[in-house]
Amino acid sequence: MDKSKLLKKLRKPKRTTLIAALAVVVIGIWGITALLGGNKSASANVAHTKLAKTELINSVDVSGSIKSKNTQKVYSTLSYSVKEIYVNIGDKVEAGEPLAQLDTSSLELDIAQQRSTFEASQKTGTINLESKKRIYEDTKKQYENGMNTELLNAENSLKSAENDLTTKKNTYENNVESYKFGAVSKQELDQSEAGYKLAQNTYNKAAASLEAAKIKAAQDVKTAEANYNSALADYNNDSQKIALDKLEKNLADATIKAPISGVVTAVYAEAGSPGNGLLFVVEDAEKLTITTYVKEYDADKVKPGQMVNIKTDATEDELFAGQVVRISPASTKTANGTTDTSNTTVEFETEVDILEPDDQLKIGMNARLNIIIEKKADVYSVPYDAVSVNDQGQSIVYILTGENGQQRMEETVVEVGMMTDYYTEISGEGLADGVLVVNNAASAGTGDKARPGAAMK
Repeated sequence: MDKSKLLKKLRKPKRTTLIAALAVVVIGIWGITALLGGNKSASANVAHTKLAKTELINSVDVSGSIKSKNTQKVYSTLSYSVKEIYVNIGDKVEAGEPLAQLDTSSLELDIAQQRSTFEASQKTGTINLESKKRIYEDTKKQYENGMNTELLNAENSLKSAENDLTTKKNTYENNVESYKFGAVSKQELDQSEAGYKLAQNTYNKAAASLEAAKIKAAQDVKTAEANYNSALADYNNDSQKIALDKLEKNLADATIKAPISGVVTAVYAEAGSPGNGLLFVVEDAEKLTITTYVKEYDADKVKPGQMVNIKTDATEDELFAGQVVRISPASTKTANGTTDTSNTTVEFETEVDILEPDDQLKIGMNARLNIIIEKKADVYSVPYDAVSVNDQGQSIVYILTGENGQQRMEETVVEVGMMTDYYTEISGEGLADGVLVVNNAASAGTGDKARPGAAMK
C-alpha cells in the first residue's frame, strides 16, 4: 500500500465520538518519553498499552429532551363554566375516563324544550302527511278510473247538449223543407232556426267545459301529488332533529374525557371559569421519544434503525436503549417554512424512540444520546499515535520484548481496522493478550531500550 494513502487512512475522522463500553483495554499513561541523555541505548520510561480484547464504538453525540410519542391536548368549544375537576397533574388515566364536568343546567332545559318542539312537530307532520297521501291517492284513482265528479258532470252535460243539438237540427231542417211547400209559417221557421243555433252554442260550451274538466282533473292529480311530496319533505325535515342532536352532543361533550390512556401532564381548567379552550394535556408515558438535531457533517452517517445509548442527568450513568426511527430529508426550516441559508449551522431533525419504558424516564427530561454508527467487539485497539507506517508502506506498531529492565522495542507489522477518535483496531501475528504496545510510535525505534511506564485503565 502507498505510504501516503495509509497515513491518510490513519488520520482522525472529523467528527466521531468513542464510547468504549465493555472496554477492558489498559492504556499506558504518559511516561517520561525523553530518552535518558538522548542516548537510544539507554533505557527510557515508555507509555504503553497492554493488549486485551475490547469493543470499539463510533458514535454521534447529540442531546435532546424526552417527550411522548402521543401527546393529546384536550380542548372544549363549549362556554359553560367548569363545575368540577376530577384529576391533577401526574394522575394516570384511561382512555374515556372523565377529567372534568361542565355546568349543564341551562343546557338540559334547552334540550327539554327542543325535544318537546320536535316531538310535537313529528306528530303534526305525521297527521298532515297521512292526509295529503290519502288525498293524492284518491284523486289519482278517480282520475285514472274516470270517477272524477266534475269530469263526469261535464261529460253528461256534453251528451245532453249533443242530443238537444241533434233534435233542434232535425227540426230546423224539416221546417226548411216544409216552408218551401207552405206547410209551416215563416215565424215557425225562424223559431226553429234560433233554437238550432242556441243548441249549437250550448253544445260548443259543453265541449269546451269537458276539455277544461279534463285539464283540471289532471292538474288536480298533480296538485295532490305536489302537496303530498311537500308534506313528505316537511316530515323528513331534519332541522329540528339536528338541533336536538346538537344539544345532546353538547351535553355529552360537557363531560370532558381523556382521549388516550396516559398521564395528565397539564391542567388548565379552573372551576367556575368558562370551559372553552385548552383544558388538559394527556400524554402516553409508555411510548417515549426524543427529538434531536444532527449536524450536517454527521447527517450522512445517521440512518433509521441504528441503536442509541441514552443517558440523563437524573439517572447519571445508567444506560437506556433507543433507536433512530427518522431523520429529516431536509435541514431545519425557518418560521416561514424555508431553509435558512444565512445560518452557518445546518442541522437535520432526528427522532429517536426509547425502546423500553422505564419509570425513571420522565417527559421533559434532558437526555444525552450516543447514536451508534459502527461497533466492533472482541478486537485489539491502541491509541492512534501507536500506529505508524514503515518505508515499505506497511502499518506497524512497536511492542516491548524481553524481561523487565532489559526490554527493547520491536517493530511489528499489523493490519489496521476500525478507527474511532482515539483508538485504532489492529490485528496480526505476534499480537496477543498481555503484549505491550508503545503508545507513541513516532518516538520509538527497533532495538531501543525501554522501561515500561506506569499503566492506567
